[in-house]
Amino acid sequence: MVAVPVLLLLASAGIATWEYTNSDAFCADACHAVHPENSFSHQQSFHAQVSCVECHIGRMSFFPAVVKKSGHITHAWDMLVGYERPVISPSMPAASVACEGCHTLTTHRANTVRVNRRFAPDENNTESKLTLAVRTVGRNFGREPPRDVNWHASGAVRFVATDPQRLDVKWVEATRRDGSKVVYEHVGSPLSEADRDEAAKEVMDCIDCHNRAGHYFRDPELLVDEAIARGDLNPDLPYVKARVMKLVTTPFDTEEEIRAAVHEAWADYQADFADLEKTQPEAWQEAVDAQQRREDFAVELVKSTQFLGAEDVSWRSFPDHNGHKYSPGCFRCHNGELQNEAGEPVPVNCTNCHAIPLVTRNDQIPDSYLDLVDRRKPGNHAAPDFMANHMTQVNQSCAFCHGEVIQFGKDDKTFCANSGCHDGDWQYLGWDALRAGRQAAAE
Repeated sequence: MVAVPVLLLLASAGIATWEYTNSDAFCADACHAVHPENSFSHQQSFHAQVSCVECHIGRMSFFPAVVKKSGHITHAWDMLVGYERPVISPSMPAASVACEGCHTLTTHRANTVRVNRRFAPDENNTESKLTLAVRTVGRNFGREPPRDVNWHASGAVRFVATDPQRLDVKWVEATRRDGSKVVYEHVGSPLSEADRDEAAKEVMDCIDCHNRAGHYFRDPELLVDEAIARGDLNPDLPYVKARVMKLVTTPFDTEEEIRAAVHEAWADYQADFADLEKTQPEAWQEAVDAQQRREDFAVELVKSTQFLGAEDVSWRSFPDHNGHKYSPGCFRCHNGELQNEAGEPVPVNCTNCHAIPLVTRNDQIPDSYLDLVDRRKPGNHAAPDFMANHMTQVNQSCAFCHGEVIQFGKDDKTFCANSGCHDGDWQYLGWDALRAGRQAAAE
């Protein structure tokens, strides 16, 4: 008779232990206090309400979960000797386990439009909007072949990366829609035949691009722009973008230092713009009343970009592969340096994945953009290196679409002066390899 209560007690203790070890509190505090930035960044993400184990173990029945979790005992050694910086999750399951319990490729049946509001660090905090149509399911005009982002996660791409964060891609194999295969190798530093044969060939899935879906580490400027767009910072106050950027990009060691700097920055602003109390009384009073909110905003922003557990670790230590401006992202493969036997690169043609960026001010769409938005691209625009080399290929035929005078730039006054394209150095693109490939093809 005594055995029954004992068994019930042990069963209850086992269930409680299992539930606790599956909780965010256990993952974040009991084990992972060595990298507190991941808990903080998780709360900033769209997956803040999704528990750690739903992604890092996956949604599965009890016994497979026990087997999966038993493999995590290897982390005990890391807890004793220390984790690498930044933290890599080698036990992260494939997207089919971690993501597709909620998301599937079949649910993304339409392209999406993203609108990013940006503010210049000038007196008026001048606003511009960058609108981008993301071709999740592709573009189909006339006889153009379909091209879409989702194809990358269809199992058609294998690759070899030589680093844990999968930034340094040396080899890619793509299976075309007709079943044929093409291999691209790095022209600058290719793998040896032995290394290539021995290397693990990873099958690309959703996580290879959406690697930061659960843990955001973002550029401070984006966070400041979003705060202005939300109304947390008043764009009617002159130079508010520039002043806040100067504050939050200053290195700090403690939260007390941040709060003291906020007080000092506000005192300087009051002295520099004392006339605002008369010229913009409402905006001024709002700023005066928002002292605590300013402090809290600065503390949270600095924590998310600087206080990441080690002196040499910042938001840049956690690259986001979904994009190509702040980290290599798409340019890990689409960089011009991975080429096939014919010297053709992995396509460096931006419009395969998204439309030409539309940059607007005062919500006015330029006529030059509207005139071309539905027009079918000429055949040479589909060349794998066209976007990287188009500025060197101007000829008489361009006038049919773009007018008699082609003026490149970034003032957004003409189609070819698009700041969304040209107002950046695209540092992760292999310009030299692309130009060399184009020259070799011409010869």
